[in-house]
Amino acid sequence: MTVQLNTQSILARARAGAARGLVRATEGVRNEAISLILDTPKTGRIYRRRSVEHQASAPGESPASDTGRLVNSIRTGYDMNALVGTVTASTAYAAALEYGTARMAARPYLRPALARRRDAIEAEVAAAVRAARGGAGACAWLCRPRAAPPS
Repeated sequence: MTVQLNTQSILARARAGAARGLVRATEGVRNEAISLILDTPKTGRIYRRRSVEHQASAPGESPASDTGRLVNSIRTGYDMNALVGTVTASTAYAAALEYGTARMAARPYLRPALARRRDAIEAEVAAAVRAARGGAGACAWLCRPRAAPPS
């Protein structure tokens, strides 16, 4: 009996699993950024605009949501050939909040989201690659036994 290593199948399954894990991990970072904006307490000043009261974020805190535009602008994108996921915020003021300006301290939300999810990203990609093997043992995934040719 001989064993033939099916590397094309191995690579295709691993790549498909990595792509699924990449999407889960990238969406997790996006969701974490949104959660930092919407769900964390803010300690900045309170002000009124017309009849609405709003509590701003303090320097160093994730931004407080006022109109929802920032949260609604946070999107994910993928380059599946390179296995790269991106999370972007597209409002005109997104970068100013993340990094600060000469007149305003930073209110970061994307970098902390990535930092909070760093361990989960690796675990999600690894789990998706493992799942891509179909639950079979390593040899069943990697190898296809063949009967030896008759002598």
